[in-house]
Amino acid sequence: MRMSMKHRKAKPILKRILIPMILLTLLEVFLLSGTFIFGGTIKELNQNARGIVQGKVQNRSSYLQNEMLNNWSNVSYTAQLISAKAEELESDGMLDLSAVGDNSEACYPLVSQISGYLIDMLRSNKVTGAFVVFNTDNPDTLRGADQITKPGIYFRDLDPETSPSIRNSDLLIERGSVELVHSLDIATDSAWKPQFVFSAQNPETMNLFLNPYEQGVLNPKADSLTELGYWSKPHTLTDDDKEMISYTVPLITSDGQVYGVLGMEITLDYLSTMLPYEELMNDRNDASYLLLVKNDADGTYQTIFSSDSSCIPQGEELHIRTTEDGLQYIDMEEEKLFIDIDYLQLYDSNGPFESDHWGIAGVVRERDITEFSRHILNYIGVAILVTISIGIGGSILVSFMISRPIHIVSRNMQRMNTQKKIRLPRTNILEFDQMERSIEKLSSDVIDSATKFAQILNKASIRIAGFELNMEYNTLFITDGFFHIFGENDVPSQTLDINLFIQEMSSFDIYKEEENESYVLYKIPYGERDTYIRLSYSRLEGRRIIGVAEDITKTIQEKQLLEHERDHDLLTGLKNRRAFQRIMQQLFAGGEMLLKKAALVMIDLDNLKQINDKYGHDYGDKYIQAAADSFRKYTPPDTVIARISGDEFYMFFYGYQTEEEISQKIKLFREGIAKEYIMLPPMQRVRLKMSGGISWYPRDSRHYEQLLQYSDFAMYQVKHSTKGEIGDFDIGAYHSEEYISQNRRELTELLEREEVEYFFQPIVDARTGRIFAYEALMRGKMPTLRSPAEILSLAREEHKLDKVEDLTWRMATRTYMQHIREHKIDDDCKVFINSLADYRLSNQALERIESECRGYLDHFVLEITEDSETNKEAMDVKRVIVNRWNSDFALDDYGSGYNGERILLELAPKYIKIDREIIFGIHLNTDKQKIVENTISYAKERNIKVIAEGIETEQEMKKVIELGADYLQGYYLARPDAEPPKINDYVLNQIREFQN
Repeated sequence: MRMSMKHRKAKPILKRILIPMILLTLLEVFLLSGTFIFGGTIKELNQNARGIVQGKVQNRSSYLQNEMLNNWSNVSYTAQLISAKAEELESDGMLDLSAVGDNSEACYPLVSQISGYLIDMLRSNKVTGAFVVFNTDNPDTLRGADQITKPGIYFRDLDPETSPSIRNSDLLIERGSVELVHSLDIATDSAWKPQFVFSAQNPETMNLFLNPYEQGVLNPKADSLTELGYWSKPHTLTDDDKEMISYTVPLITSDGQVYGVLGMEITLDYLSTMLPYEELMNDRNDASYLLLVKNDADGTYQTIFSSDSSCIPQGEELHIRTTEDGLQYIDMEEEKLFIDIDYLQLYDSNGPFESDHWGIAGVVRERDITEFSRHILNYIGVAILVTISIGIGGSILVSFMISRPIHIVSRNMQRMNTQKKIRLPRTNILEFDQMERSIEKLSSDVIDSATKFAQILNKASIRIAGFELNMEYNTLFITDGFFHIFGENDVPSQTLDINLFIQEMSSFDIYKEEENESYVLYKIPYGERDTYIRLSYSRLEGRRIIGVAEDITKTIQEKQLLEHERDHDLLTGLKNRRAFQRIMQQLFAGGEMLLKKAALVMIDLDNLKQINDKYGHDYGDKYIQAAADSFRKYTPPDTVIARISGDEFYMFFYGYQTEEEISQKIKLFREGIAKEYIMLPPMQRVRLKMSGGISWYPRDSRHYEQLLQYSDFAMYQVKHSTKGEIGDFDIGAYHSEEYISQNRRELTELLEREEVEYFFQPIVDARTGRIFAYEALMRGKMPTLRSPAEILSLAREEHKLDKVEDLTWRMATRTYMQHIREHKIDDDCKVFINSLADYRLSNQALERIESECRGYLDHFVLEITEDSETNKEAMDVKRVIVNRWNSDFALDDYGSGYNGERILLELAPKYIKIDREIIFGIHLNTDKQKIVENTISYAKERNIKVIAEGIETEQEMKKVIELGADYLQGYYLARPDAEPPKINDYVLNQIREFQN
């Protein structure tokens, strides 16, 4: 018995309370913080910050677009005034528009008249500059020039927001002739020049002049000048450092002549006042407004203006990345910038410059966008740490306050003596104090119960003792006299501890007889006999084991006696059939390694019946006992001997190397038996005589059941041939006998289960070839018993021909009716059914046939077979049936067997079937022809129809037709088949030809 038990490690109550409380605190904190962090709140805060920036960009974009479209680029009226004045001067002969762009003198009359228009436009549009450039040259020629000089006029107001001066003292002339400057009395700028100079090195300055001029040439009849207007990117005038953007339109007369461009400017300094970057991030200097242009052709972004060049330099090409959620970023080396772009609708959708998309963008550092959410996360982190600290501290304090009283009680309980009633200190916790009182009561009850149990065991009539092991607390309880049961009287039960008990029990391991999970059986020698002790035990919760030791010697002895009586023959003391079968199954389970060469001998005592009849059963029993004693005396000790029945015995020799060794043992056995005898009255000696059969392992078989069968057969052969001998099994004789037995079994099964089927062979009219009738022919469905001849022969031996007669008519008529219903046989077609001459149908069979075949009874022809001589009583019954059914007789195989002239006279049949042996080769044998001719002659005189059966060739069929046969039957016409066959056309034509 193994005194160990698997268990889970116990934990102090402080841990059991503290750990869940801490885990609960952590769970609550993580749930609350996780809900805030992972619930999308941080993302929403960041999105709100981006939304604020996007809103400011959108507002600033709307404001700037309104200024650019409705104020700054409102030059159409001024252009009309200038063109009207030009046409007027030209009509008066004061101006030549075709030469207006040649020099300042050519355009002076017009410039002097339109200066007021430009100043008015400068004031009303609140722009920083207004100008006119005159040109009549081909723009394609100008595009290829390195430098262009053109006359015109250019006014500038660096502070358009202030109130204008009446004398225009706040204006400067940037471009204009000397004569014009003197006439206007307006100061010139430091970078003043008399004419415009456009250089290929400054392409954007060139574009502001040529781009609208080219469009005017291409579209002189445009509906509106705004369709031809062009917004230029940042540029400067020659020798000037002020950057600006400009809006220019072509000047076109009413007849479509383009003679210059009109434009306005906005300096970038003035533009910066309209894009205050401080508003993006609440007066922080880390953001910037951008005025940019996106080129649809290559998708690039060019910065037109940057309110903070330290953030995004002006004029730089931007590389903008768009995320999956549609946000746009600029990735710098040290940080990531968030950018929001709102595009300005400066050009019409089908305008010449629609590929340039101007837009306002707000650029903010991503870390500034997420600054607020980071602060929130920091606050949450601090709150989590504080909450966890308070929760863990509180959990420790509460757990300690709860567990301390319990710890004190537990420590006191460990120190107490469990053999006495315990008393525990109170914790002043209601539930625990109630539990302590329950423990004290339970302790008292357990001690009282143990005392009563020990007293009961001591008073019991059987030797029994009990024990309990508590592996957790290392305690032991055993009743008095526990080891006395094991024969150990010197072991002190009261002073044993659990380790000594286990050690003492281990000393009995050598006596273990049986063992499983719940008990151990010990077989302990005690004097001249063995003592059987059963130790039953169970494992309980709390690593406890309880058990009972019981002396079951008497029970074991009674069991052994019962087993001996169960397995042994009371008369002889030999093994009985049940024990022999069990032993043989065990031996054969060991296979050839154990059995080697073996022989199974079946013995049958001779003359036992005569002794019982003559001298009585007492002497018969003595004869059997003497035989059993001789078997034990003259066989090796390891031979298995058993009495199977009254006079039958089995002996099994096994474990030998050769069959010769076993044969020698059997020879010695026979010689010994020959010497044995018993005394019978009056004082006469009677020798023991017996017959036996031997089957050999593994020569005859490797299977125990088959060896039994073979030895029984061998003994049977000896009993019926050379009685008193012991013979070997003969496989040839066995198979012959087995085949006969198999046929007998199959005949019984065939009759009981109706395992037959009926094939139909047509009987054909010899004159017309029409099928007149069918003969129903039996076919067995058993493995070996199939032909009708075998069935009839075996049924005659087994006296079962009457059952064959009933089966034939029952199955043949049933099959015929089925073919009639399925229209496989014509309604007027008869059926010939074989009937035994010496047997009659049972009344039950007749009733069934007449019930099932009503309306077709006259179709049945009783064909009397030649197998046996007729029986008068049976034939009388058949005549009554034929008359009642209005049917006919047919005589089968006429000319062979019993079917000769005598039965022909007695039966007076309607049909005669000439035997197939006579028909075979009839066209070659005149004697056979004469017999058939005489038979037909006799039949015709008595109105009897002749059927020639067994026709197998065309010549045989032709000959019997010539001799006058009425009907034909045989393989040549059709073979028997389960489906009633038809006559093929070839044979049918032959029959008709022979008749003709």
